[in-house]
Amino acid sequence: MIDARDAALQTSCPALAVPRFGLLPDMVPGQRVLVAANGLFLQVRTTWLDCVVRIGDVGVALPYGASEPGIRFAFGKVSNRLLLEFVRWARDALPDEVAGGLVYSASSGTLRMVRFEALSQSPDGIEYRIPVLQGDEVVAVDLHSHGHSAAYFSATDDADDNGIKIAGVFGNLDLTEPTCQFRLVVGRARFDLPSPANLFTDAGEK
Repeated sequence: MIDARDAALQTSCPALAVPRFGLLPDMVPGQRVLVAANGLFLQVRTTWLDCVVRIGDVGVALPYGASEPGIRFAFGKVSNRLLLEFVRWARDALPDEVAGGLVYSASSGTLRMVRFEALSQSPDGIEYRIPVLQGDEVVAVDLHSHGHSAAYFSATDDADDNGIKIAGVFGNLDLTEPTCQFRLVVGRARFDLPSPANLFTDAGEK
């Protein structure tokens, strides 16, 4: 007899063999592990994200279908206008760091920029509080700055990043073209994302 705790865990994150000939069952918001002929994959669906990411090898031949990684955002491409709004705010705060986020509304299908409240703030770090959001809103893109330093994900960022979100950091904000890095965070797994193309040149910031 299955332990009730195991049953709850398997309900929240079931494992499913990928059909070789048919189609995968539709998925409700949540997560599931896909066991495929070409590896193990994690599929996650939220109001703003539908992704399949590869998380491991199977090591043996399995009679299942193959799966392919992919990422789809309900809001499409992140607006350069919103990212530039964050960059201008971060530049105004130099040399201190700032933190904010792009909040997704399920009802409108759009993002808006929100400034997080700084509890402590310096050129070396920031502690902050996320303001109360509306009922159907969630932080989809978590942003912070590194002031004059280069953009990178620090050990503190690695420890803090969890849940499901896009994480982004901007650095070298005293330069004409700051540096930036983005990644998709799914629990404790991270997947690099491309930086926005022509973020500063297209907007006339250069």
